Amino acid sequence: MKRVFLPFDLPVFESLNSNHPLLASLTGESYPGIEFVRASAGGAGSAPSPEVFEQAARFRAQLGAATPGRPGGEEALTDFVLSRDLRSQAWVDSSCDLAFFHTTPVLLNQMPYVIHFEAPTMLFFPAMLHGATAGVRLRQTPIYAYVRAMLESSQCRALFTNLAISADHVQSIFDSEAISRKTRYVAPGAYLTPREVEQAAAGVARRADKQRVDILFTNSWHQAAGNFFLRGGLDLVLAFLAIEQQCPNLHLTLRSVWPPQLATHELARIVQQHARIRLLPDKLTDQQIMDLYLDADIFCLDAAGVHSLSVLRAMYCGAVCIVSDAPGYEEYVEHDQTGIVIEGRRAAVYSPDPETGWLRDDYASMYAVNPPHVERLARALKALYDHPEQRRRIGLSARERALQRNSFEGWKSGFETIVRAALAGGAAPTA
Repeated sequence: MKRVFLPFDLPVFESLNSNHPLLASLTGESYPGIEFVRASAGGAGSAPSPEVFEQAARFRAQLGAATPGRPGGEEALTDFVLSRDLRSQAWVDSSCDLAFFHTTPVLLNQMPYVIHFEAPTMLFFPAMLHGATAGVRLRQTPIYAYVRAMLESSQCRALFTNLAISADHVQSIFDSEAISRKTRYVAPGAYLTPREVEQAAAGVARRADKQRVDILFTNSWHQAAGNFFLRGGLDLVLAFLAIEQQCPNLHLTLRSVWPPQLATHELARIVQQHARIRLLPDKLTDQQIMDLYLDADIFCLDAAGVHSLSVLRAMYCGAVCIVSDAPGYEEYVEHDQTGIVIEGRRAAVYSPDPETGWLRDDYASMYAVNPPHVERLARALKALYDHPEQRRRIGLSARERALQRNSFEGWKSGFETIVRAALAGGAAPTA
């Protein structure tokens, strides 16, 4: 039996989506001969053991040898090692055969590992965060050399992503044959129970006779208040209010906490008192969340960045997805065919790093009202409200596209192939 360590309970992952549903669905499955091992809380509340300090020293020496002439010097190297969070390392079960990380390789090379990432930026955590990389020259930063050395190391067996554009960017960012050889794209799929599969199919049929038009907006699964802005919630509320008097059957559900920045704003009172706006700030069960998708005619995610799982769930349920033109959404949504694309986010948020092509991002614009953008979104919502045949056509096309290209079985199979190859000592073969 091979043992694969899951680090999502480590304290360092508390700000990194922890056990995100897209990946939890994979590790919740059974694979013959493989056992998934969660982190032990044995190191909680105590100082790191001498063994952890020894591991950190060895890791520092390995990185130092692999990055001669690195920017930032010895202090930057020490900072990078400490950013792996030595307290978290006390929880790592080093007896496992492999570790499965998401987002960033937060370890001291105790064992071989596989890493999943959605966007390359977070590989450089904590030195870089989404939305705060404007003007960064990636190859001139100290962390670039250290992450490249880690990913080129034989301890890194594979990198895989659910976005084809991210696989391309990693190869251009690092310009490394070793990293390119290990990088894989796997089309993602959302897990649905057999009951949810039946519910989704039945929900599509019910929409044919439905008079009420429901818009759904969801915050991230962990309900971070700031993500109300980053996922386009502010613009959506304003767009809804701009057209709601012309659309008496239009309703808006916000599965989100209301951001504290707007707690005393007039908009808060309007939302709370509006008869056709429903605010759901509390944690919901999986079935309650599924019910929201089943009821939604329109799913709005006019976000600063791509959110694959949310879009796929809505597509499976036959809702019309309104998304931004942020990089990656084009892999799911074709305008007026399998969804509606609102232009403007890409130009406002993203700029290419001239040396690597890496897409830097600046989320500042997401926190301010953009009247032209609100107007574009309002026009799209009004058109979908006025033309039920268009909603039905796009929703059915979206569902068919998701079922054909984004099955959970394909997502699971790709993951299993990568893990088994890594356990055998190498990268998974290319598709």
